[in-house]
Amino acid sequence: MRHTPAFFLLAFAFLTPALPAQPLLPEVDTYDELLHAIREARAASGKRVERAVEQEKVREAWETGKLIDEHILHHKERAEYGEQVIARLAGDLGSSQTELRYMLQFARAYPIQPPLGGGLSWSHYRALMGVNDPKEREALADEAIRQGWSRNQVREKVRRRQTHAEAPVKLPEIMPGPLNIYQIIRLKDRLKVDLGFGLYLDPPGKDSRKFKEGDIVTLEKGKLKKAGPAKLFTYQATVTQVVDGDTFHALMDLGFGIMFSQRVRLRRIDAPEILTADGKEARAFLEKILFRDRGRILLQSTDLDQHGRPIADVWVQNKSIDQELLDQGLAVRIRE
Repeated sequence: MRHTPAFFLLAFAFLTPALPAQPLLPEVDTYDELLHAIREARAASGKRVERAVEQEKVREAWETGKLIDEHILHHKERAEYGEQVIARLAGDLGSSQTELRYMLQFARAYPIQPPLGGGLSWSHYRALMGVNDPKEREALADEAIRQGWSRNQVREKVRRRQTHAEAPVKLPEIMPGPLNIYQIIRLKDRLKVDLGFGLYLDPPGKDSRKFKEGDIVTLEKGKLKKAGPAKLFTYQATVTQVVDGDTFHALMDLGFGIMFSQRVRLRRIDAPEILTADGKEARAFLEKILFRDRGRILLQSTDLDQHGRPIADVWVQNKSIDQELLDQGLAVRIRE
């Protein structure tokens, strides 16, 4: 069969992939117009790159959580395996256990595929994990997209829903561990005393010969001694500044004559943003609690938040403080 030229032209039109539409660029007759147009193009490009990066973070969080979930399912006969693998991953990946738990929760909330394309960042979805009901969570996500809410606005909406909709929350009672308990670790082929907070110390004197990697030790009269299993990194500290309803600065006595100043966030609760009226009230209430004993507290921390800052349990006069903020409706529980 003989084909006409018109046939080939028609076939070419259908078989040739469509080229992307060229963007409409402004007229640039003058130099000032040219300069302005280039700056506008750069700004628009930067925003597109930022949105693409945020979407990849959402994908990464979902894929990480999905991999953890499927791995745990392979070992479901071991009741404690999930917590063990999260703790191990946190150390090997340099992530916090809390962040990995959020990723696991995120993958379980969206079991088929990650929710890409809506414009919400991983920080948005992390905040939305505070909503247990799937339909309510989806409705809030849709509203956040329509309204263009920031991460902080989503957190505030979630917090308000939890405060008004849920029954009063009672946190498990926890007690501080003994003071100044450390672990011997190996760092660059040398044994070190892990003080927490990314701080490491050479064992004093000849102590390095007495211990091996993994030993739990305590400090007595300037010397290290082996200790039994106990919570690590419980220290006396003095509060120096309250940042908001769940965050403060403290000067900690780490032993060995070392004083260390650190910004710390309460581990089990989340308070409103400081710029809101509720946030200011929460900050004032936390400040009142922390200075009951002239700023003296006990602090125990073994994990980091998503920004790499320590999260901690805190006691004032041997009483855990976070329940008081929950009872006043000034914070919500962080689900682990």
